[in-house]
Amino acid sequence: MNDNRTPKIFYGYYVAVVCFAIMFLLYGSVLNTFTVFLKPIVEDLGWTRTALSVAMAVGAIGMGISAPIAGRLMDRIGAKPVMIAGAAMIGVGILGASRIMHPWQIYILYSFVGCGLACATVIPCSLIISSWFISRRGMAMGIMAMGTSVGGMLMTPVANWIILNYGWRTAYVFSGTIILVVALPVIIFLLRTHPSEVGLEPYVDPGQPPDDADTSWGLSVREAFSTLAFWQIAALMFVIGVVTSGLGAHIVPCLTDFGHSATKSAYGWSITLLVMTVAKFLFGPIADRWGANKAMAASCVLMSISIAILSFATSYEVALVFAVLYGFGVGAPLTVNPLLTGKALGMRNFGALFGILNLVSIVGAAIGPVALGIVFDRQKSYLSALYTFVVLMALTGVIAYFIRSARRRPDNVGYEVQSAEGVE
Repeated sequence: MNDNRTPKIFYGYYVAVVCFAIMFLLYGSVLNTFTVFLKPIVEDLGWTRTALSVAMAVGAIGMGISAPIAGRLMDRIGAKPVMIAGAAMIGVGILGASRIMHPWQIYILYSFVGCGLACATVIPCSLIISSWFISRRGMAMGIMAMGTSVGGMLMTPVANWIILNYGWRTAYVFSGTIILVVALPVIIFLLRTHPSEVGLEPYVDPGQPPDDADTSWGLSVREAFSTLAFWQIAALMFVIGVVTSGLGAHIVPCLTDFGHSATKSAYGWSITLLVMTVAKFLFGPIADRWGANKAMAASCVLMSISIAILSFATSYEVALVFAVLYGFGVGAPLTVNPLLTGKALGMRNFGALFGILNLVSIVGAAIGPVALGIVFDRQKSYLSALYTFVVLMALTGVIAYFIRSARRRPDNVGYEVQSAEGVE
């Protein structure tokens, strides 16, 4: 395979930056800003917070149902048409939210937004990065993944400023317009989903063994279901979904229960998001060097240790240690999970398989916040849930470490462990 390092910067890195912009705009304008809309809408329309929060659950359901379908469509017709449709659904849904008067209206709109997110964000961007890079795939995936947390850090205060000065309806109009006027044209005009579109081949480091550069193999969905690797990845994505969504929803109340002010608690969570942004980039090269399975195992162990520290965070200094360690650990999954899937199960049906695995993750993400809420309501404390999370993440780290590629043997009889060192 040719050394695609001429011109000096491989074109695939521009594609990674475009994927960063897509994740920034869609996640930054939608998922990561919902929290600043909640109270203004509730106070303006006289709803309960529970009634409005259901919109996020409905969106998650829409995203979960759509993920496997979107993945299969991408395998058949390509990523770009599916992403265009998804971005349009998100933009129209958010614009429509500016006119809501009743809860059922936002439920319908956010179901479409969830479908759009499945079609236009993590799954297709991961597929595109995997198509452009064989070597240094982890680094490119990290660039893409940084868009979600950077978008959250920057777009949340923007949306909050608009709400304070012009109202939540105007903020929704702004967000929807940004998606339709900026994000959609970026997908249409700037995104190149495969190297062949510009006369290139996927990037491979000089001297990399040809077997490592083979992107033609891959298991069918039925074949994948019969492998240990698929269920290992599904288990870790489910547990990570439960833990990260649960802590993401309850971390500020948890810290205030330990005696910290709401301002300090929110500041601690901001530090987590900042560290997470850096970690998403760093875990790509780490996965390239160590192997995706070992990188994910390290991430899970780090999250387990940080959650154990959180259970003793009555001192604010201890809370900040948690924020830094947890932020670094939780930065890995969005970057490394696609690498695990591609290495362990192959690229031929990546869209369909990763779509199914994302459905499993979304189910976990829907369970996590509810589970922590139930624990607190019954026990008036999060401690038992935190202890459970410590054990779950440690076990998940063990599972991740032992994930091996399910690539077929040369005689096509059964499956083999591709490398004694794991999915590297």
